[in-house]
Amino acid sequence: MEGSSSSSSTDGSHNPSEKARASDFEKVQKQYEEKMVRIQELKKQIESVKVSLEEKKKNIPVPEETKEAFKSLSQRYESLREEYNVLLAQKSKDHK
Repeated sequence: MEGSSSSSSTDGSHNPSEKARASDFEKVQKQYEEKMVRIQELKKQIESVKVSLEEKKKNIPVPEETKEAFKSLSQRYESLREEYNVLLAQKSKDHK
């Protein structure tokens, strides 16, 4: 009887919980590797889309009228912001 109990530990097999942990580890490792591959694929797709958008951006001319309108609106915004800041400073000075 002693020979049968010692043979299971000497034949190179692990106990069931160690096998289960090793199996779980292999599953997790495989999932990790699959996710890393997917991440690399997504990075390539992102870079491809980025390059494509940059090319499209370069090829779309912006009309001069649009540029002027943007410039005018930016100047108006700056003017209103300055006026707001002056009024805000006066208001806080009046409350002191």
